[in-house]
Amino acid sequence: MKKVTHDQIVINEKLGDFFVDIAKLVFVGVVLSTLLDMAESKGFVLFIGTWSTVVLGAMGFIIYDKANYLKRRR
Repeated sequence: MKKVTHDQIVINEKLGDFFVDIAKLVFVGVVLSTLLDMAESKGFVLFIGTWSTVVLGAMGFIIYDKANYLKRRR
């Protein structure tokens, strides 16, 4: 069985936090861009922004959960 190091756990936690932060930034960007008068389709921008937020947030939480699992296994 492969031994889990403290560095691997910290890296997974930081990577999870990174993806959650990116998801928050994408969401704020989408909200702000729709408040401004845009020439692009607002529905399309909202769809892509919401989809990106959900995917990036899920990735962040999955990676963060993996770090917590590795902590408990140690």
